[in-house]
Amino acid sequence: MINAGLRYFAAVARHGSIREAAEELHVAQSALSRQIQKLEEELGAPLFQRHARGVELTSAGEILLGFAQTILRQVEKVRSEVDALKGLRRGSVHIFAIESLVPHLLPQVIARFSRRYPGINFVISIDGSDRVVAAVREGRADIGFTYYAPPDPELAMVFKVRAPLIAAMSAQHPLAGKSKVSLAECAAYPIAAPMPNTGSRIVIDMACKASGVHLKPKLESNSVPLRLEFLHTGNGITFIPRISIWGKLRAGELVAVPIRERVANTSTIDAVTHVSRHLPLAAEEFLRAVQGELQSLRSSEAA
Repeated sequence: MINAGLRYFAAVARHGSIREAAEELHVAQSALSRQIQKLEEELGAPLFQRHARGVELTSAGEILLGFAQTILRQVEKVRSEVDALKGLRRGSVHIFAIESLVPHLLPQVIARFSRRYPGINFVISIDGSDRVVAAVREGRADIGFTYYAPPDPELAMVFKVRAPLIAAMSAQHPLAGKSKVSLAECAAYPIAAPMPNTGSRIVIDMACKASGVHLKPKLESNSVPLRLEFLHTGNGITFIPRISIWGKLRAGELVAVPIRERVANTSTIDAVTHVSRHLPLAAEEFLRAVQGELQSLRSSEAA
């Protein structure tokens, strides 16, 4: 339906590499290069500067990129309207999400959704909050699920569900029996922290700054399983939304202790889309299913 050259061009611009773009698109590098060359010949101007580390956009390339992103979003809108004519019999939902939502939320919702709508497929990429936002902004995702999303004029906030950070630890931890803990108390133990600039790390850093607490993590990682495994060695603590360890809490493997600092209790799990993107019907229905599950979990926590 659309000239593959624009899609290929946008992928190369995003990656800054013909090789990486070819891997994402599952095409040969030579085929991708030919499409780029054809675009350059049609426009009469180079679109990329080639160098040893990859490629970067020329001024002409930057102009074309804005046009290409608009066109690709419009094509998605047409596809979504055609999908709507088909109802929910078939289609795909493209999602970028933070890893914290993987252990419980997404598998549960997808399983129930698939029983109701077996013709709908999911393409899910797991990444940090900043890259989730970037994927939605660049049109690579129908939906982004992130933590504490910053304001962005290109993003529409579909819903926010309150998800305070808690201090997660083993049931044998010296602080496990407390009703609440302060960040200062936690700082006396080995900390497994999220990576800098991720949503949950931003919240923890703000809470520490407001309280005058200096945390020096023993471990920093974007891997939730690694951070949770760390809790079973040497009285470790990590900071994470309760939903991320729901199964482990119910099994008695871990304990979730609320954090005293107010900032840590104001964070949210956010669902975002692009402001100009008309979502496929399947994506809209899936958003409602996720919101319902999050609200149900919040009610279970309060009970």
